[in-house]
Amino acid sequence: TGYGPARAAHGFTRVDEYDLSAFAGREVVLCLEVFAANINTYYVTDELPFLAAEILSGGKVVAQAADFEAYRLTDRIQKVQKFSFQRAFVEVYDMKACRSRLYAGDAGLFPAVKTEQVSMNRLLPRNVAYPKMDFTPYRSVVECGKVTINPDAPLYRDRAFLDISDKLHGYTYDELDVKLSDEVSRLSFRAGGTRAEGKMSAGEYRTYDFGRTITGFADLQLVATRPTVLYITFDEVINQKDGYKEVNPFRNDCTNAIKFTLAPGSYHLTGFEPNSMHYAVLSVLEGEAEIESFCALSYENARIMAFDKTCGDPEIDAIVGAAKNTLAQNAVDVLTDCPSRERAGWLCDSFFSGRAEVFFDPANLVEYNFIENYLISPQLPQLEDGMLPMCYPADHYDSNYIPQWSMWFVLELQNYIRRTGNRELLKTAQKRLYNLIGCLDKYVNENGLLEDMTGWNFVEWSKCNDTEYITGENYPTNMLYAATLEAVGEMFGDKALIERAEKMRDTIRKFSFNGTFFEENRLRSKDGVLEKTGHLTETCQYYAFYFRVATPEDYPELFSLMVEKFGPMRDLSKVYPDVHPSNAIVGNSLRFEILYDNGLYEKVIQEGKYYFLPMVDLTDTLWEHNNPSHSLNHAFASYAAVFLTESYQKLQKKG
Repeated sequence: TGYGPARAAHGFTRVDEYDLSAFAGREVVLCLEVFAANINTYYVTDELPFLAAEILSGGKVVAQAADFEAYRLTDRIQKVQKFSFQRAFVEVYDMKACRSRLYAGDAGLFPAVKTEQVSMNRLLPRNVAYPKMDFTPYRSVVECGKVTINPDAPLYRDRAFLDISDKLHGYTYDELDVKLSDEVSRLSFRAGGTRAEGKMSAGEYRTYDFGRTITGFADLQLVATRPTVLYITFDEVINQKDGYKEVNPFRNDCTNAIKFTLAPGSYHLTGFEPNSMHYAVLSVLEGEAEIESFCALSYENARIMAFDKTCGDPEIDAIVGAAKNTLAQNAVDVLTDCPSRERAGWLCDSFFSGRAEVFFDPANLVEYNFIENYLISPQLPQLEDGMLPMCYPADHYDSNYIPQWSMWFVLELQNYIRRTGNRELLKTAQKRLYNLIGCLDKYVNENGLLEDMTGWNFVEWSKCNDTEYITGENYPTNMLYAATLEAVGEMFGDKALIERAEKMRDTIRKFSFNGTFFEENRLRSKDGVLEKTGHLTETCQYYAFYFRVATPEDYPELFSLMVEKFGPMRDLSKVYPDVHPSNAIVGNSLRFEILYDNGLYEKVIQEGKYYFLPMVDLTDTLWEHNNPSHSLNHAFASYAAVFLTESYQKLQKKG
């Protein structure tokens, strides 16, 4: 079993190689399933599909793509809604027989199609390890009961299929053959069954617990004794609701659901797309099915999952275990933000998750692929000239980008080169990085600072991103840009950029620091004068110290206040309520690094346990936000393993 290939930039394809020697001398059927959404996503590039394959024996090609027989898998419904705004389509199947017949060589199950020779992309090596694909059985059945249709239930609606246009491709609502989210929205549950195994009749549901959030392919073996309609719905958490334990498939702004309509017969059903689930619900709406097995076929980084070191503190080891689970699911081929809603190679997140990868796997293979994809990608025509996409491989037909994320890419590249000594990437990077500076410099004002950049300006998911905070002369953004210019200057020996970065820091100190705190921004008055707003955030202080606008020596009172009064344990109602708190990315992440870099190891561990242990208890993964909303499996948070383990080791050495 394999799934791929590893993702690459527009115009490039990575090559997967599988050793078939175990089948030598045997008659086998080799099946390759090819899928192309042909729409823009945040997950893969929107390019014309092709199949390139060859089988070698003794160094000679004995078969190639043209030798394969091709069939159209008509049992998957084509006109369905997008899974989420960021990903492609949900899975809906209408099956007359199990696909296992095709896999065994039965050519009569699906219509044959002709193939034609087409041009293809440039080939690249896979580089990264092949995924861990193990069958993981569920741990327990947590509830059984009755499921009915509530025609008056509120229907889930989101931009994934309400905003279809030339900027977001897909099927409009009226074009859909199956409106899966409507159907799932109407499912009504009531606990009360006791049959946790075996047969499920019409109107029954069963809720399964996999023990932790796991990413992979839902895998189900059953016998449909009558024509049957079956839904699989899933999520990362479970909640007690009126009369039952709710697994909400829409909680994370996506449609976590698969539908099967089955003729009588035996089936081995495996989802085509990798998804994340801690809990999954099987609901039989029509017919009857004998459930023989239910598993998740994992899709995780095998090298990271092999990590087995401990530090000796059980609570830190538990957080490290959750970090391993998190990163392994987000580092299969490129570094992604989350393996559920998006599966996207986001910048900024990768600045942290790339360094986490080194902790779990010193080879650092996935981050290399991630960076290489950005460097070899063409300039996307929908973006400003010189601007990098905010996530990639992807297509941004709406011209959306985050200018700050391109700056984080520069810092990540510098960090990677320092860590690995691999300066080959700089040959590809130089023109791209200077073009980026040229793009950003269009927004530099009379003070030498960025002001009112276009795009989706982003500091973090907190008050920092409110319009009145992010606009104007935004100081966290300019602190980041100063670090970006300095990084480019250091990588290419450009003293002018280094000097310019330090001049920016002086200007920021002059305009942002109010005697106690660094303020967030200044805005233009009606007569064009930049005026203070008085906006204060915790995150702005972290940016100042992290990007060396401030140092503990030069700002001792602010540093002491920041260390002792702020952080995830602050009682906001009593302690500086006018200074808005940080969220997970990037404010709290920067805080932990600042504490560690200044030798405050006890505080790193105290706050780290307070912050991360509730995540471990609930999902055994680490989260996107400070609370259990949105993605509960976000790669950047796996960096917690690094600063917690190293803080513990530093304290042990001190005795």
